[in-house]
Amino acid sequence: MDSTNKPKHYLIIGIVFILLVGLIVFLGGKQWFFVDDRGKEEVIEHVLNEQFSTADEELIRLIESPENATILDGTNEVVPEESTDLNVYLEENFGAYFTEDIYQEYLTTYAFMYQVPAYYSNHTLRADDIRLEKSDNEDGLYNFTLSVSYGENEEAVVSGRARVNDQKVISYFEILEDGGLQQVLSN
Repeated sequence: MDSTNKPKHYLIIGIVFILLVGLIVFLGGKQWFFVDDRGKEEVIEHVLNEQFSTADEELIRLIESPENATILDGTNEVVPEESTDLNVYLEENFGAYFTEDIYQEYLTTYAFMYQVPAYYSNHTLRADDIRLEKSDNEDGLYNFTLSVSYGENEEAVVSGRARVNDQKVISYFEILEDGGLQQVLSN
């Protein structure tokens, strides 16, 4: 090679190197630039399917078992020091899908709102046609709407919101409207 071809040679090697590095950064590092929402919708769908299904025999047995009772002494709750079978059951079915704070809120607000009344009123619940719409304004927030079958030809439309964080656990959950489902199941 003569000295007149050296600058061209280095220029071509430099351009190829820059393109190669750029390609590697784009393909390998795109998760730094783009939000990965895969799996977030599946988390919400799982919780909604569990929420709007009739309680199984195991859950009812655990709820009715005196060993799982929380005792109220008039001023304070007396919670057993050891984890109960009911706590283990709930943790296995719901715990992995919520942040710790929201899990506790979910248990006290929503966990038994539909499943247990459906069991005792002999209704079979089934979540159908779950639709999720991601909010353009808030990261990880989804509006959900679903149809819940609860009888032969009876159905309620339920709507709400849930936020799923980057660890793919729910950090906010709220049912806004249940189409009178809770009232039907309580009668």
